[in-house]
Amino acid sequence: MALRCLYQGSADELAEIIAQGHLVEELRRRFVAMHGAKPRESESASWGGSIPTVVDLLISAGLQDVQVLVELTAPICDVRMDIVLVGSERETGEICVIVVENKQWSQVRPVRGTQLVHVPNAPGRNPRLHPAVQADGYRQVLRDFVPMLRTAKVTSLVNLHNMPVAVLETIQGDSQELEGGAKRTKMYGQEPEERERFAAMLTKTFSGEMALEHAHDLLSARVSPTDSLMTAVDKSVHGRSVFPLLDEQRKAVEYVKVQLAASRRGNKRVVLIVGGPGTGKSVIALELLAACSKNGLKVAHATGSRSFTRTLWEYAGGDTRARRIFRYFNSFETLRSKLDVLIADEAHRLRRQVSGRGPSQVEQLISAADVPVFLLDEHQVVRPGEDGTIQLIENAAKEMKHEVLRIDLRSQFRCGGDPEYIRWVEQLLGLVAGEPPRRWRPLENYELYVAPTPEAMEKFLNRRAAETNSTARIAAGFCWPWSSPRKDGTLVDNIRINGWNRPWNVQGDERVGDMPPHTLWATHPGGHGQIGCIYTAQGFEYAWAGVIFGPDLVWRDVAWQADISQNRDRAVENALDFDFLVRNTYRVLATRGMRGTVLYSVDRTTNVMLANLGARLLDYEGVPMNTTR
Repeated sequence: MALRCLYQGSADELAEIIAQGHLVEELRRRFVAMHGAKPRESESASWGGSIPTVVDLLISAGLQDVQVLVELTAPICDVRMDIVLVGSERETGEICVIVVENKQWSQVRPVRGTQLVHVPNAPGRNPRLHPAVQADGYRQVLRDFVPMLRTAKVTSLVNLHNMPVAVLETIQGDSQELEGGAKRTKMYGQEPEERERFAAMLTKTFSGEMALEHAHDLLSARVSPTDSLMTAVDKSVHGRSVFPLLDEQRKAVEYVKVQLAASRRGNKRVVLIVGGPGTGKSVIALELLAACSKNGLKVAHATGSRSFTRTLWEYAGGDTRARRIFRYFNSFETLRSKLDVLIADEAHRLRRQVSGRGPSQVEQLISAADVPVFLLDEHQVVRPGEDGTIQLIENAAKEMKHEVLRIDLRSQFRCGGDPEYIRWVEQLLGLVAGEPPRRWRPLENYELYVAPTPEAMEKFLNRRAAETNSTARIAAGFCWPWSSPRKDGTLVDNIRINGWNRPWNVQGDERVGDMPPHTLWATHPGGHGQIGCIYTAQGFEYAWAGVIFGPDLVWRDVAWQADISQNRDRAVENALDFDFLVRNTYRVLATRGMRGTVLYSVDRTTNVMLANLGARLLDYEGVPMNTTR
């Protein structure tokens, strides 16, 4: 997986394009070629209005050889940085990188007590994330996810080329309680003195020597995260920041701070954070937990998933404190003391109210804290009785006389950082109204394959995991019986497909030999070699995912057909909405992979349909073939 940008060239080369009046036209053309869609008009306006102001300064400072990367996509997500400048450190000659966040704002007001700002008359939703926080987040993610930059000089700045310095000073670090790198991020306004200060900083920081070589090295550099979600759990419990949050993720955390202050003034709101798989909901939850713990607030994290919660216990140390912080939704029926913040992760797993039995589960959670925070994805409802929807939470809040603050997450942090794959899966499974399955368009940062057999899938995944020193798991529809372990501790090969036989993951809460309990199947090395199901895969991620479609969902003519008689999950045996639940189930299974996914259906007609959609095919040895259908 490598970094990519919309345009790479020297300041001199970019200045020539600007002089010819072709900048916006050229970037639009490249944008369509890279993303398959036209850029927003506001994006095009920003390119034309802001990029020349940076290039002019580079030229005037004698830095014409500095490499300018326009719209660099952040590692393992689809957030794009306005400009990244690459050159050499003047003293050492080593690579030097400056992240530039461009803003065309002329007016701005701070939101006191937060790292948010209000931009009068600007399109879109206010308040906005402070631009210094935004730029520093990009700097952090480059340092954290690109190993070659961990010892390099990487800085960030904000180019506010339309803003008077008198306005800019109202949002400087000392004026707005900025923290860490955001406080050190320089911001430059519109006055000539400000532009001279900007140019002087560039001249002092780096030179254009070796810039082209450094830029090539950066764009071909290995991308590798520092921590997985679970290995970072212990840090969050002890109040340490876990991950650099970007854009709307960071904004979500800041919004919660605002609501905590408002709640203490008697204006309680319910925070609703909505996003699909891989948009960082659980990362936000852990970062919120860290921020609350650091500030001495009473906080708890709750889910409706046994596997997810018990895995959190395991990685947080497994002691009494961990169990007090990481809890289940149903543990708030009796409220002993009110929390400051309750983080309800995986809120799509909220249970329906049982008639005549007091407050519903969602009402209990809202009552449990000054600031209840719900994080959910409606398309992950996979069993009857789960009713965690936006409407459910909004209606409950309204009944309780509380406003709802909704935040939509759009940036993609799983599946190679590209939302295109998520959309393709949803269209494949008929979960997007009016959008049938469409042909797969290969992506730079994500691999998709169709296997002729489960054995070929397994061979491919084993090789990929070994080659990349990463995790791989195969999960299947719940279409085979599930036996208890034999007396000698071995598992029964319940999943039998044309001579390929494998066991399900361990059923219970205890280890079986070297194999972990079901709650740790997705994260423990001993889970490799067993087949997971929806209950052990949901909420987790692994580098490489294999998905076996069972006979409970097959393709016939021009549509999917769900067959409840082929499903062995007792939880759905009488479900009237089985067709919806089973398609959601396969959506969840197909969106666990960080780097790639292999699909296979036991139904030949369905597997042929998958193969004909243009994904790369595997041969019977699990080797990628050179052609697609």
